[in-house]
Amino acid sequence: MTVTHLIGDLFSAPANSILVQACNTRGSWGAGIAVAFKEKFPDAFEEYKAACKKDGAALLGSCLLIRGAEYDVACLFTSKDYGRRVDPPDQIIASTRSAVADLVAQNTTDSPKQLFGCRFNSGKFGVEWARTEAILDELEVDMSVYTMEQ
Repeated sequence: MTVTHLIGDLFSAPANSILVQACNTRGSWGAGIAVAFKEKFPDAFEEYKAACKKDGAALLGSCLLIRGAEYDVACLFTSKDYGRRVDPPDQIIASTRSAVADLVAQNTTDSPKQLFGCRFNSGKFGVEWARTEAILDELEVDMSVYTMEQ
């Protein structure tokens, strides 16, 4: 398996790595873990918001990789909208497949950065984590996934 499960805080991942989250294409980090990303990385939020304003729904199924001093932030565009208008699970999974592939392509260098995420899509987007994890396995993505200690 290419996914390693960790218990703890995503934001304690090693420096110089990529923190991965699922995003909508509307430019809103207003709920779930996105709020923590917005608070910790306000410049990344502004870049994300500007990309959404410029390209909107055309971003669906892609990854915006925002470079940072300590961490890079990967915005996987897996749903056009949020809240009651979130895309159906099958569409989110299809978008996840292409967005993760885009992230992997962007992280292909002589020394690719480690990927760390939470159980993205399973919170406010309402997709069972097993479905997203199956995509990571299918694409053979090496990623460490944090869950909060219960």
